[in-house]
Amino acid sequence: MDELLQEFISETQETLEALAGEVVAWEADPSDRDRLDAIFRFFHTVKGSCGFLNLPRFERLSHAAEDVLADIRAGERQPDAATVSAVLGLMDRIGELTEAVAMGAALPNENDDYLIAALHAPAESPAEEAASKPASEGAAEAPATVARASGPQAAPRTIRLPLSLIDQLMNGVSDMVLARNELSRKLRERCADPELDTVFERLSTCVADMRDVISKTRMQRVDRLFAAIPRMARDLGRELGKRIDLVLEGGDVEMDREMVEMVVDPLTHIVRNSIDHGIETPERRRAAGKPETGRLRVEARQSGNQIVIAISDDGAGIDTARLVDKAIAAGRLTPDAAARMTEQEKLDLIFLAGLSTAQQVTAISGRGVGMDVVRANVERIGGLIALDNHPGQGLCITLRVPLTLTIIPGLIVRAGGQHFAIPRAAVVEILHDNNDMLQISRVGGAQIATIRAVRHSMIDLEDILGMEKLPQLGPRAIMVVRSGTGMPFALAVAAVDNHEELVIRPASPLVMASGVYAGMTLPDNGRPMLLLDAAGLANAARLPNIVDDQVARRQEEEAEATGVEMVAALRFEELSGERRLLKLSLIERVEDIDASLFGRSGGKAYVRLDGRLMPVVNGRADFPQDKVCALRLRDGAQEACYPVAAVLDIVQMPLVPDMVAMHGVLSGVSVIEGEHLEVLSPFALFASLPQERLDRPQQGRCVLLDSEDGWTREILAPLLRQAGHEVMLGLPSDAPVDAQDVILCSGTDAAQAGEIMGCRVVQLRASPRAAGPQDGSIYRYDQDALMAAIGGRQG
Repeated sequence: MDELLQEFISETQETLEALAGEVVAWEADPSDRDRLDAIFRFFHTVKGSCGFLNLPRFERLSHAAEDVLADIRAGERQPDAATVSAVLGLMDRIGELTEAVAMGAALPNENDDYLIAALHAPAESPAEEAASKPASEGAAEAPATVARASGPQAAPRTIRLPLSLIDQLMNGVSDMVLARNELSRKLRERCADPELDTVFERLSTCVADMRDVISKTRMQRVDRLFAAIPRMARDLGRELGKRIDLVLEGGDVEMDREMVEMVVDPLTHIVRNSIDHGIETPERRRAAGKPETGRLRVEARQSGNQIVIAISDDGAGIDTARLVDKAIAAGRLTPDAAARMTEQEKLDLIFLAGLSTAQQVTAISGRGVGMDVVRANVERIGGLIALDNHPGQGLCITLRVPLTLTIIPGLIVRAGGQHFAIPRAAVVEILHDNNDMLQISRVGGAQIATIRAVRHSMIDLEDILGMEKLPQLGPRAIMVVRSGTGMPFALAVAAVDNHEELVIRPASPLVMASGVYAGMTLPDNGRPMLLLDAAGLANAARLPNIVDDQVARRQEEEAEATGVEMVAALRFEELSGERRLLKLSLIERVEDIDASLFGRSGGKAYVRLDGRLMPVVNGRADFPQDKVCALRLRDGAQEACYPVAAVLDIVQMPLVPDMVAMHGVLSGVSVIEGEHLEVLSPFALFASLPQERLDRPQQGRCVLLDSEDGWTREILAPLLRQAGHEVMLGLPSDAPVDAQDVILCSGTDAAQAGEIMGCRVVQLRASPRAAGPQDGSIYRYDQDALMAAIGGRQG
């Protein structure tokens, strides 16, 4: 009997939680027969079960509701607002009784007769009801409409397990993952054993599958968070005389069970605030030119390792001026300090304890105990809260809470002598800073990483975290990171050391408040490690977000609509003071160069960069300052340096200047944001360069025939460049192979072809052992032999 009673209690509580919103939705659409049948089945099931379990009060309440709902199903009665309120009242009473039975406490002594009497009270006709109530009261009786992103779905077959058992399973699989990572590290330190590696791979796959399945047992749909909102919106709307159009989206998003329980209270308070403080009464909305029905939208979505819950309304928003006045009146702020505050700082006053925007204290709000507690609760679980206020138009409150006790694949990166983790799903690509496909430049003090002709904003992790960038021998790693709230960007770290399955747990509130971390993890070495949040890093660096990108696209679309072809251009200031424009695609990088590297030869200015001489476009070689800002220009074959006073910004300019005036290196004048700017002619710039080379190579080039091979591009080419050799991928198309050049290849056919061309050949092999005594190839990872062969051939 105890098991049957416990089963009855669990089923009743779960069904009550789900049906509260269904009753409100049924009130808004009485023709929805599916919802009516679901409500009827609940009371019918309760009546049948409680008779067997000897629960007479349950049976009496459910029988009364079942009779009325049966009349409605038969078309003998209409589901008016009073009937719906009575049904909700009966459900509340059944919930109270169920809670008492579950706790083993005495049942409440409240009289149930008035609830049953309210259920059976005769309903007025629509005409009589309308005539007996004033307009404002009629608005209070208007039901709250509820819209959901998806319809009801069939419930899967389930069993009930104690939560403690699920927690034990999750802790066990977390320890298993850490042990697997430690075993993997130990195996890597030993000699290769194919049989042992195969067994470990099978074990690793089983652990990963078990991890995924057990992790899902802790996840719950966000529908549980949304279950009480429709009922709350209906009751508060009727009490305050407001009409509410409620929209719920993202109920199928899943989050950790503990997070669901911790977010319920903050979400409930925010929704109550939106209805009470935000959405106006129908009269005020009419006066403001708004629809009488206010719109409240609650949306959940997953963004990387966070769950984002946005609560928005089209009400009055927050009056920051009234907030400031109340803070000054309460002695929490001085008038002088208020005068220096930004709009965002004024808005943040809503989080001060004891401060409220309510005009009067009511049973719902006005006591100033609210948003400060909401923020404290959200930050306690490692979350963030943000406000987007539009006075007179509405307010959007965004909660960002982490996925706490979960396991994700991650990368271990090193920066400033410390190790950090980053989700593997957030990383699009990893390169070294000496990669041919990567070019790093500075524009206006910001770093730009150009990867295969695609420009990304670039930041150094040490700069964001306030750490010292330690010197290192090898190249730095550049990761293209996908941010949930912004555009992809390049993140530079000292190195990417490893990849592991990481158990994620929330960090302390002080750490999470920085906004750049998504939690902490414990890798196999036992040292706690912070998990980086890609969106937080982008926000901390103030990188462009999606909204900025949409604005830029709109400007491009407007330019296309006018029929004027636009191109990106760099606006800069000349050393002589004029402001000019130059097409951005010609600029390879912007850098600061030592003034001592500039000089003159044969009456022409040059600069020594990367061990060679480069012509200076404007002929300047003498500078009063130690450092000179310069543009590195390239037309594909030639490269030149253009010293400038300052780089201003990047703008869109017409491909054909507004006023064409060919003179010297100028092609005309364009008007950008009301400013007349001279446009430089790329043709004239490169035509003015000396045709003879200022210096000639002292040694031959290293020609890599296997240019499409990944090892050749990513490993061999950077090694040769670091050794000071000029590297060419593939045979040159503009000039024949010189006798001083050295061809590096892996195939015998290519080696023979190289000898036919009359140049030196170094043949590489993948195996450490030679094929025989006649094999003259070199093992490709024997660096000493490789460098000696190249040096000997060239010498």
